[in-house]
This record gives sequence, C-alpha cells and structure tokens, in this order.
Amino acid sequence: MSSGSDNHSNERVLHGEPRGGLAGLRRRIYLTYKYRGPRTVAYRLLTFPLRFTPLKPYLRLEPSARRDRSPALRWYRTEGRPVTIVIPSYRDAARVAKLVASIRRTTRTRGGVLGPRNPVRIVVADDDSGPEHLAALGKIRGIEIVRGSENVGFAANLNRGIAAADPAHDIVILNSDMIARPGWLACLQFEASRGGDVGIVGAKLLYPDDRIQFAGTIRNLDAPEWFDHRYRGKAAKFGPANVPGPALAVTGACMYVKRAVMQKVGLFDASYPMAYEDVDYCLRAWKSGYRVLYCPQAEVYHLESMTRGTEVRERERASQRVFWERWGDFFDARDVRNADGMLRVIYVTEDTGVGGGHRDVFEHANRLLERGHEVEVWSLGGQPDWFQLKAPVRTFEDYEALLAALRPVDAIKVATWWATSTPVWEASVVHGIPVFFVQDIETSYYPDSELKRDEVLASYRPEFRYMTISTWNSDRLREVGVTATLIPPGIDAATFHPLAGVERRTDMVLAIGRSNPLKNLPLTLASWRSLSEPRPELCLFGIEPELMAGEPGIHYVTSPSDEEVNRLFNEATVFVQTSTHEGFCLPALEAMATGCAVVCTDAHGNRDFCEDERNCLMPHPDRASVAAALERALADPEFREHLGHAGIETAVDYSWPRRIDALERFLNDVAAPRRIEPSTDVVPNVRREPVK
Repeated sequence: MSSGSDNHSNERVLHGEPRGGLAGLRRRIYLTYKYRGPRTVAYRLLTFPLRFTPLKPYLRLEPSARRDRSPALRWYRTEGRPVTIVIPSYRDAARVAKLVASIRRTTRTRGGVLGPRNPVRIVVADDDSGPEHLAALGKIRGIEIVRGSENVGFAANLNRGIAAADPAHDIVILNSDMIARPGWLACLQFEASRGGDVGIVGAKLLYPDDRIQFAGTIRNLDAPEWFDHRYRGKAAKFGPANVPGPALAVTGACMYVKRAVMQKVGLFDASYPMAYEDVDYCLRAWKSGYRVLYCPQAEVYHLESMTRGTEVRERERASQRVFWERWGDFFDARDVRNADGMLRVIYVTEDTGVGGGHRDVFEHANRLLERGHEVEVWSLGGQPDWFQLKAPVRTFEDYEALLAALRPVDAIKVATWWATSTPVWEASVVHGIPVFFVQDIETSYYPDSELKRDEVLASYRPEFRYMTISTWNSDRLREVGVTATLIPPGIDAATFHPLAGVERRTDMVLAIGRSNPLKNLPLTLASWRSLSEPRPELCLFGIEPELMAGEPGIHYVTSPSDEEVNRLFNEATVFVQTSTHEGFCLPALEAMATGCAVVCTDAHGNRDFCEDERNCLMPHPDRASVAAALERALADPEFREHLGHAGIETAVDYSWPRRIDALERFLNDVAAPRRIEPSTDVVPNVRREPVK
C-alpha cells in the first residue's frame, strides 16, 4: 500500500467492506426473513449487541447455512414444481434400481409423496442393452422405460429420454451410478428459481467415502485439452467447496436444466460419442444468455471410483476432436484489441476511495493509457477526487448492473479484490479474458470469519490469469493451485525522492498512525516509549488523529498530501513500520526512495525488497527488539546514511517504467491466441465418464 494514500485510506472502503455499518440493512433483513424465517430474524436482532463482545464466536452468527438445506426445503414445500428425471442406462439395471429407490426416499415429506403439485417423474432411456437387461429394468416400480433399438452413445441416448419427458417439466439428468441424498432436488430447484437467467444447476457430487468428486467444471491446468472437477478429493465439508456460485459447466452426471433452456438451446449434441457433451451444452446455455450455477447444498453420491482407468479410447478422442474444433477459438483466441491493435483493458474495483491498492490500479490505468492502450476503470464508486485518474471511470449502482454491462465487452477484464472476482469471471465466460490482480491474500482481513475466508479462497478461480505484487502472495496462491506473475507496485520518483534544502533531523521517528490491527501500531508505540530519555519526537500520519490525542512527545499529521508525506520522509531520522502483515508494504519502499533509514518487521510482502542490515533493519516483532533497532539507527548517523544510500538503490529497481514494461508483457501474453492439441495417450483422472 502506498504511504501517501495509505495515510488517507479507510480500510472498510478499500477492502470491500460495506460503506457504513448499516449498508443494505433493510434488504438483509428482508432476505433473512424470506429465506430463513422470522425466528432467525428475531434471533439476530436480539443478539446484535453481542456481536461487539467476546461472546461473538458463540452466537452462531455465521451460518453453517451454506450446508443448511432448510430454506430450500421450506420453499420447495409450497413452490416446488414437477420435474422429469432422465436416467441414461446401459446394462446397469441394478444400479438404476438403487438410484430410483434413493430418489423416492429423498423426494418425500413426512406426509408421504410430495403430492400432485410437484410430482417426480422418472424416465430411464435404455441404449439397446438387450432383452435380459430390459427385463430387469421392467421390474423397477415407478419408472418409464424408453427402449433404444440401437446403441447410439451417451448424448444421443440421453436425448431419447429428454424427448419422452413431460414438455412442461424441467429436466433433471442423473447418471445411473448415483445415490440421491436428502434435500438434493429441493436445493437444485430452489437455486434454479433464484433468477430468470439461471438455466442450469449442478450439485456437489461425493464419493462413497464422503470426499468430493465434483464441485464445478474447470479447465485442467496441466492438460488444458481436458476439463477437471474442482476440489476433487477434498472432504465434503471443505469450506471453499461449499460456496455456491456460477460455474463454467456442471457435469451431466447430475444436471438440473430448466425447460426454457431446452426450448432455446435444444438437445444435447449427439456428435459427441463419449465425454464433452455436458460442457458443450453448458457453453451453449451461456452463449444463449443463461447462467450455469453450482449448488453445494445439493449433495449426491457418485459411485465412480477414484482409481478408474485413464486410457484414452477412440470414442473419447473423437469427442475431444469435435469439442476443440468447435470451441478452440472460443476459449483461446479471443480478440481483446481495438481497431489499432492496442489492448482493451477494464479494471473493476469495489470502490475508488483513497487507498494504496486503488493507487496501484490507477497508476496501471494511467500508464497503460499513455502507451496507447484503451483502458477504463469500472467501479461501484465514482470518479476519485484524490488521484488524477486519466482513464475513464464508469460507475454502477451494484455488481448486478456492472455485470450486465460488462458481459458483452471484448476486453481483458481485471478483478482487483476478491468481491470483484465473481462478476469479472462471469462477465468473461463468453466475451473477454479474465485476469485477477491479487494485491493481498484477502483471508487476512477476516480473522474472525471462517465463512468469509472460504469465500475469499473460492474466489481464486483457476480460470483466471493471475498477477500479484509480492513473492509472498505468489507463494500463497501457489498453495491453492494458482500460478501468478509478479507485478510489484512502482515508485513514483517524481513524488518520492530526496529534497534539496530539507535538513534531515536527528530526533524524529516517523510512522503511520492507523488503528487497523494488521498495522500493529501498539508495538510501534510501546517500542518508542521504551527508548532512552530524552526520547525523540514520534511523528504519526494518517486520518485518525484521535488515536494519540494529547500524549506528550507525539505529533500527528492529519491527511497529508503525497508531497507532504515525501517531506516527512526527508525530515525523519528513521521510519518505522511494525505491521504483522502487508501485501507489499509500499510505505517502507517509498521511505527508502527518499534516503530515509527504515526499521520494519517482517510483514511477508516486504521480503522482496527489505534486506536486513543492507537497506533496513528487520528486528523481531517484540518491543525490546524494535526499540533496540531504533536506538541503533538513532545513535549511528553513518549507519543511517548507509541504509539510506542502499534504500535509494533499491527503489530504482521499482521505477514505474520498469513495472509497466512487465505489466504490458503480461497483458500481451494474456491476449496472445493459443492452440489446443488433442490428447492421444491418457485422460487425467478427473472427468466424469458417461455410463455406457
């Protein structure tokens, strides 16, 4: 974060928290009442004051509700609609019988079957299994059998069943090797009803040992000609897998398809002999204006083995050829350049308020614009009044409006905070290329909310191309399966530099005065108070002067401009920052650019440029160690000068022209067309294999 802006920043605005503690309160109350009932509303109102006490963790304020099916079940009892379940079958009557029994068990209420308003009709499409197997299917009560006269493959056989469905019904497709769990259908239909543009919904599929088999379809990172199942092998309770949201596709092993989609998109493509037909269908739905959603509350067992074979057979090779001939350019040759051949780039921010993260984004936009690229900032905030942003700003009331406008645009679309990830990704399914600019691992902002941390981790979708600002961030992203290109912030040498005629004092410790716990101001204060008398002046800057009201020896500079911050860096004897965590820690680098001696604790993001004893002192994060480092720097002018010279040399490596060169290379690589070569040997053990 930049010091000149960091001193102004409001943590809630910068990092995506609601603007005001009561933001959207009426709507939150309404939605809670609608989907969770009056008792939940009453409980939350009565316990609201306790949210600000140590009792908060014991109040059940964080709904384990991601796995709570009760809202869907309540809705389904009164609003549920009839469906036709289509089960493709080939010599698997015993499995069909188990599946049908589980469907009957899980689509009943206490009073028996759900009733005439929302019956479940089951159609089994047999792909020419032979008389013996047809006879076995005929013994299963409560199903309708569609007999195939020839073996036509999964997609064509599935179409037989769909054709026999009630034309007024939504369709649910289930593989025969599935076992339904309670609430599965209610959850799928509830999710499908949440918006007119929702077209297809998929469930979380589990292996019999309760590990995840499927939680949404993604590109295989190591073999991009194939598709993976997200979170495959994780425990069913794995938090990020329980975050609902849009998906590129859902598996045909369990797929809820609204009738309107069938009417507009049509049947499955029978030219796929085995595999890819489900991804193809979901992509056609996206292109037709429908959304595809993953619903983790709906859980179904899939009896597929974790160790099934991976040999590529001719049918799979044929399906793969068909798919990439049809969809190769759709995925990997998107045009994101204007008529002059320059890049079109849209940065999406939660807000435009004062903050180091926004400053970095706005510098990107301005400097790319100067190089001739077409750049815009789209945000829920307005034109910033604290930064001279030359790129156009488009303001939207909410993410829904932003998403609607962003969908048809062919551009590189850049998410800049975890809450912008989903709208940016969804807006890039059909048009444009999604990029995620990760400026910090945002789980650190929610130490008391496992729910939020799960949402953050789920937002790191593998389909993004990633850039980040520090090696520490890059390493953490790699731990969740994401590879990021390093694009650190730049130093504005025109703003942060040594000032001629400004004498550096020998009795002034400078620090950022922020109450944000990550900044760890108490350690800075305790270390300064431990210094020998007479203590040097402690000068703090920021937007919270009330923090230090009246304490002798402390001077607080409120809301200084960048130029004023630069002067403070030039006057200070030493700059100290004791943050427990920073995405990059730009203030320390800006101080170095002025020749100021720096004392800072290890804050993760500053490891890329801070070298203990060379350009700074990095004491252990305790009072005695930080105080000792300050004493040493204050007492030794030659050592301070050594640190200052090395700091200036370090800052040169972070000049903005070099940073934008790297950014431009990254974005040009993102925009470069790619070609997928079909696989010939093995299938990664990650895909659904259709029943044959």
